[in-house]
Amino acid sequence: SPIFRDEIKYVVINPTWTVPYSISTKEILPKIKRDPNYFASRDFDLKTSNGKFIDPSSVNWATITAKNFPFWLVQRPGPNNALGRVKIMFPNKHAVYLHDTPSKALFSKAERAFSHGCIRVENPFDFAEQLLGGGWNQEKFQQVLDQGKTKTLLLSKPMPVLLLYWTAMTTPEGVVHFYNDVYSRDKNIAEALDEPFRLDAPT
Repeated sequence: SPIFRDEIKYVVINPTWTVPYSISTKEILPKIKRDPNYFASRDFDLKTSNGKFIDPSSVNWATITAKNFPFWLVQRPGPNNALGRVKIMFPNKHAVYLHDTPSKALFSKAERAFSHGCIRVENPFDFAEQLLGGGWNQEKFQQVLDQGKTKTLLLSKPMPVLLLYWTAMTTPEGVVHFYNDVYSRDKNIAEALDEPFRLDAPT
């Protein structure tokens, strides 16, 4: 995940997931070729580059490669959706956002770098309730979920969000915790600190 600052502006309940091109071609395309029922079993629709939905069975997948892949994969809302039942949006150039997940067991893992850049939230509806206010609660969220339709809810006031990457931090009690450097970013910092001090060093 990148490091940056932005503002949360809206929440989407029952989101669809339009799969990024790199994931479609590198990860999902091989699965489609192996499993003719891939689309039906995972609630995916197939959309052409001009926005028209077509029947996946009408495509000769043996001729499709990463170099000539002309489609968008769109996963319908529901319990199988990779984004879960809600996503929390702060539009940015990185296309990163917070979202629910159907893979709840991942939160029991010590290391959780499983996403492609977006960030899973363990209790997303609790967070959404705090963000939205205005009478939104778990009961109202459930009513929207039961309808099965995608619904966008605007925050009354944007909420600042800052994404950071820390491999060491302290608790309010002064206890220091260290974490694995899963992105290998500490190496660059360590190498820079080993360099001789220069007054004319670039900033």
